[in-house]
Amino acid sequence: MNDERFTRSHVITLVITSLIGVGFGAGWWFSGVASVSGGSTAWAVAGVVITLGLTGWVFRFGRSGGGLPPGGGRSDSPFGTGYGIAVLVMLVGIFAGSRVLASFDLTEATPAWVLFVVGAHFALFAKLFGSTRYVLLAALLCGTAALAVLLGATDLEWAWRLVPGFGGAVVLWGTVVAGLRDGRQQVARAAADAG
Repeated sequence: MNDERFTRSHVITLVITSLIGVGFGAGWWFSGVASVSGGSTAWAVAGVVITLGLTGWVFRFGRSGGGLPPGGGRSDSPFGTGYGIAVLVMLVGIFAGSRVLASFDLTEATPAWVLFVVGAHFALFAKLFGSTRYVLLAALLCGTAALAVLLGATDLEWAWRLVPGFGGAVVLWGTVVAGLRDGRQQVARAAADAG
């Protein structure tokens, strides 16, 4: 999203990617909640509140781009063949790695593996979406997965699920917040340039 002009197409792309981030962040959060032994209701309520708040912010941001120029068409969309291949490779990696872990009776490491593969696939998005934010996202998700493995390997059983669950959610939601804040600045700058 580093084009010279910020357009309605950029807003649409940011809305779509933000909703994906909010949704998968919620999935990771509730994976963590399912592993909390006591007091999970408070964690679940917090997850619902955060998810709804971020979703509302995404839609409010989407409406802010209505006055921007349309931008590129479908041919400029980052959701093309490269995106599909990256997602397919991620899914194959998740499935294959999970099967290998199960064959070695290491199923507790599956959430960390899934988070690592998800993180790695985001590195490919830096070029597709024109934003280095995806490299940072990839590093943070892979680092969170590695932390889960390090803690889990030291007999901290809770780390196998809680670190990928809550950690993955915080990283994804934090990236959504950073993207929306940047998008808001881009929309304001584009409006000032037009006026």
